[in-house]
Amino acid sequence: MKTHTFFIIVFLMITKSYSQETSKIKDIDVIVNTINQSNYQITRDTIILDKPEYGLKTKTYLTMKVDKNQLKKYENLVYTTMSLDGNSREMTTSTTFYYNENKLIKVEEYMMEGSNKKVMDWYYFEDKPLYYTLKSEKAEGRAKLLLSMSEAMLKQIIK
Repeated sequence: MKTHTFFIIVFLMITKSYSQETSKIKDIDVIVNTINQSNYQITRDTIILDKPEYGLKTKTYLTMKVDKNQLKKYENLVYTTMSLDGNSREMTTSTTFYYNENKLIKVEEYMMEGSNKKVMDWYYFEDKPLYYTLKSEKAEGRAKLLLSMSEAMLKQIIK
């Protein structure tokens, strides 16, 4: 009977923890949706890099959404063309950071080459990775790197 009760308690604890995590993710997605539909001030910039001697050409679009002194969204969209030995490859990558009260809440990333597309989402709560969709041994390291990049970016953008 004690073993049965123990397993029920463990199951309930795990279910509650999962439920709280899922609830936070849903809350974050609501905030992200609100940011995307908002009329916050938008700032854009474009960076073009053309290095024919290396067979590389990139066009980067940077977009920021700001509300007063709070960064809400920062997107880095890159179109890359690589030419090597007469062969050309095109790739599109995007990394979008979302913030609530200048705290990172989500990063959306995708990479597309030809018909191959890889999408990754990273959720954050209280300055820590909460959940990520990438199933890889490197996922936790990437989550921490994105958080570190975000902190450095915020220091430069919000002064």
